[in-house]
Amino acid sequence: MDTTFGVLCLIPPIVAVALALKTKQTILSLFVAVWVGATMLNGWNPIVGFAAIFRDFFIPSIASEWNAGLLLLVTLSGGLVAMLRVTGSAKAFAKAITKKINNAKKGQIVTALSAFIFSYTEPCLILGTIMRPVTDLVKVSRAKLAYILDSMGCNLAAFSPISSYGPFIVGLIAAELAAGNVDGNEWSIWLHMLPFNMYGLFAMITVLIVAIFGLNIGPMHKEELRARKEGKLLADGVEPLVPETKEEFPEGYLPSMWNFAIPMICLFVSLFATIFWTGNIGENGFKGAFLNGNITLAISMGFVCGGIGAGAVGVATKLFKPDKAFSHFVDGMAQLISVPFILVCAWSVGSITSQMEVGVYLAGIVENYLTPGLVPVMVFVFGAAISFATGSSWGVWSIMMPIAFPMAIAFNLPYAYIVGAVIGGGLFGDQCSPISDTTVLSSTGASCNHIVHVQTQLPYGLTVGASAAVGFLFGGLTGQYVLSIAVTAVVLACLLFIFSKISSKKEAIA
Repeated sequence: MDTTFGVLCLIPPIVAVALALKTKQTILSLFVAVWVGATMLNGWNPIVGFAAIFRDFFIPSIASEWNAGLLLLVTLSGGLVAMLRVTGSAKAFAKAITKKINNAKKGQIVTALSAFIFSYTEPCLILGTIMRPVTDLVKVSRAKLAYILDSMGCNLAAFSPISSYGPFIVGLIAAELAAGNVDGNEWSIWLHMLPFNMYGLFAMITVLIVAIFGLNIGPMHKEELRARKEGKLLADGVEPLVPETKEEFPEGYLPSMWNFAIPMICLFVSLFATIFWTGNIGENGFKGAFLNGNITLAISMGFVCGGIGAGAVGVATKLFKPDKAFSHFVDGMAQLISVPFILVCAWSVGSITSQMEVGVYLAGIVENYLTPGLVPVMVFVFGAAISFATGSSWGVWSIMMPIAFPMAIAFNLPYAYIVGAVIGGGLFGDQCSPISDTTVLSSTGASCNHIVHVQTQLPYGLTVGASAAVGFLFGGLTGQYVLSIAVTAVVLACLLFIFSKISSKKEAIA
């Protein structure tokens, strides 16, 4: 199997992105990209390549413990969403909260801030499930909701020491300290890195600015204008990633806040109980339990127990019988069947780019053509390119950290600054990539069309990414690393101001 392709290694991810944007068909585009990559890896034989799609990529992707856990988590989320719908839980919550959140601005702000409550879990799914009925009532487009979920999701998780992101990053730092025989504390470097994760930091700040000032850039303006004026959260003929079903309740049945509160109590109690159990809170303490707990299992248990709680409410209120509750949960899982397949395809593209050494090819360019002053910005830019092409921030961090950290040692650059460039670059490319699992999960949580989400989010991601790149360039060339944060803020403010002026010339959105 030939894995040396040079610049040709970029063909599969380019095919995936280009075909997705052209056809608007996510599964078709990813499947073709996997076929192209498998064909290239098998002597350019398309017949053998077609068989290899399943043998070498689909089946191994499902067999991965982490991937299998995420597939189960996503599927179970469909069951919970169905239970919240059929019992009127989401409807009751939306009706109650919209007495206070009575316009689109408030809906967007509350959704963004609520992400902090779920920073240790999977905000894209849980937050989308809870807040979508609210944002629907105040006419926030599905594209805007997906953007908020995506921008607050993995970016916020990268700042949390009690999510799976924090320990993973710390582990990479620890490995490089040991490899370079350098004295240092990995947690201290991670902590000092946080303000230098300028993409993640300013991506979240931008969400709040966009929500407060109603700043709709590029195609997002059209989505929001239609939602506000016509009440259409998606354009006519555009289907959400997950089909929607509107529930009809028996005459006289009025869901109360208990319909919502009981499933949420069950969800959070089981979630924390699982974290404390798997993280051995007795030996490791509260913080240690989060660091060592099985977060994926905890979220899965939360979805199951939340569904059980919702089912109990339905049975207690005589809405349906126990066997019907189980059927509703299973039907909800079945409705999400396309999402696991998209994830498997996306992981397969990532596996192909790994075997074809896309990351190594792009990282080699970084190593061969850098001067010390350009190291931070080029680490950030190439990290973003690799992440966009592979759809994985974690993969990029694993590739770039062993390259960037030794360069920081050799050129006497602050470790925290270079780590910030690595982490920010991975987040930037991952958020913009149509083959990223977090992008897919955000489309799922918002019940948005996947390609619409990618197209409407891209201008925001590029704006923040360009601002962060200028900041890293300034810091690298001047050595004023702390000041580069202010430079990023100023550049971002200027770009957003320009976009606001352009937007104000269009029809105003109430």
